[in-house]
Amino acid sequence: MLEVKKPDASEIKYPVGRKSKFTGVIVIFWEEKCATVASPGETDDRAGLGHDGWPSCTDEDTWEPVDIHIYG
Repeated sequence: MLEVKKPDASEIKYPVGRKSKFTGVIVIFWEEKCATVASPGETDDRAGLGHDGWPSCTDEDTWEPVDIHIYG
């Protein structure tokens, strides 16, 4: 038997990376709706800017999960 469940948003360990399905912008979410633009894609010039009005990082119609590794 196989049981598939949608993950509970409370199980998310921040920060998480998401890529917009519409614009290709890649953001790092620090909280559910608070993120920083990591890679602006081709149509966005907000790299490095933070914003707390994004659609929820759990919105599967808007975002796809991506792995982000920060090297320094």
